[in-house]
Amino acid sequence: MYLKKFRIRRIWLPSLLGRITTLLMANSLLTLYFYLMGNAQGFTDTTLIFLVNFEFWTLPLTAISGLFAAMAYLAAIPLSSKLHFASIAGSLFTAALSLALFLGLALLQAFMNGYTG
Repeated sequence: MYLKKFRIRRIWLPSLLGRITTLLMANSLLTLYFYLMGNAQGFTDTTLIFLVNFEFWTLPLTAISGLFAAMAYLAAIPLSSKLHFASIAGSLFTAALSLALFLGLALLQAFMNGYTG
């Protein structure tokens, strides 16, 4: 009986999730920059609220995709010849940073809404 040798193809899911995480983090930092510059230059309140709401949705997506990317890199270690330590550490760092920014944004939004009780 003839057995074919199977060629392992390149694993694309970890790199795709890593790139999505990088894109979302860059988008979050750019939105934060626009918020800070708009606050310094006196943008209207509706523009600043829009930026906060956009950031409020982008940061959790960044944290989730960072965790998924790290899990995908860890799952792909037995199938690949590389360890991808830098990619795993970068994904986890991005997830932690976006979670910290999200908590800071939630605190900012709590102060913007005032104390209702």
